Amino acid sequence: MKTSVNTRFRLFVVSIALAIAAAAFTSSHGQDPNFKPPGSEEAAAVDAANVEIDKVYKQLTGKLDAEQQKSLKEAQRAWIKWRDAEADLVARLAGGIGHGSGFRVDYSNAQIKLIEQRTEVLNGYLKDAESNGKG
Repeated sequence: MKTSVNTRFRLFVVSIALAIAAAAFTSSHGQDPNFKPPGSEEAAAVDAANVEIDKVYKQLTGKLDAEQQKSLKEAQRAWIKWRDAEADLVARLAGGIGHGSGFRVDYSNAQIKLIEQRTEVLNGYLKDAESNGKG
């Protein structure tokens, strides 16, 4: 009977040692290659939204005269400052503190929404410019 208890104890110790070794191996050799840090998917969506708004912006500037282009450029610069401040506010109101992963996700989601809204506005300007014979 003593051998049975001794054997179980040894198996238990070996199990614990293997679990610790596995945990150490995992942490020293990286994470799952499919792991994406919080906020990375949202950051990619912000990048995609920026590609779209940049495309519409370039189309629009091609339809405007020099004075209109200057006004658009000034308005867009002001909008970018507002967008960043608004996204910061939205993220903080959502409970994001500092620049942790929750804040980054909320900030990126707010930026996506604001960029999409601005893209719609610029598309409206583009349609107006096209219908006014500027292109």
